[in-house]
Amino acid sequence: MKHLTQQLAFFKELELLKTVTRQNQTMDGRYENSAEHSWQLAVMAMTLRDYFPEKINLEHVLSMLLLHDIGEIGVGDTSAFDEVGKQTSYERELKSVTATFGHLPQAQAQYYLGLWKEFEQGRSPEARFARCMDALAPLMNHLWIAAEGENSDELTKSQVLAKKSFIEKESPELWQLTQDLLDQSVAKGLYLDK
Repeated sequence: MKHLTQQLAFFKELELLKTVTRQNQTMDGRYENSAEHSWQLAVMAMTLRDYFPEKINLEHVLSMLLLHDIGEIGVGDTSAFDEVGKQTSYERELKSVTATFGHLPQAQAQYYLGLWKEFEQGRSPEARFARCMDALAPLMNHLWIAAEGENSDELTKSQVLAKKSFIEKESPELWQLTQDLLDQSVAKGLYLDK
């Protein structure tokens, strides 16, 4: 029963992930939360796995995707374009995720922390594929939800491509999808064409 009590405390802590607001909006005009983002990535991974050329363990990918943003419970979401925030985001999220996983029985906490670190380091085929999903979802969301011409940060196509460029060496199809989404976004006025 002790383990179950610990696991319930972990589930209670996970409720906080639903309160972490991201920068992307939903179709009803509110901002998505990090739990919704993680769910979307898991569904994307199940659907797009055939476009990743290496053999992957999908359950492993899904586990990473469902856990990858739990560190945001304590520190919030850091934009990919927040260069200052990104310098310390790993350390801040590691401290937060360690505290959240600390509610679990020790073996489970260590396993989950290992999955979180594996995603962050992006070396295994599963982590690299998961990171592709994490990079694609905001592009799709922004294209479909943002109002025409909405680019308050004056982001350029080349800035976005630089952040997504790792996809090119992972999958020709996913890289083509990235470029197509970006071209459509430029045509919609969401990024400057430079």
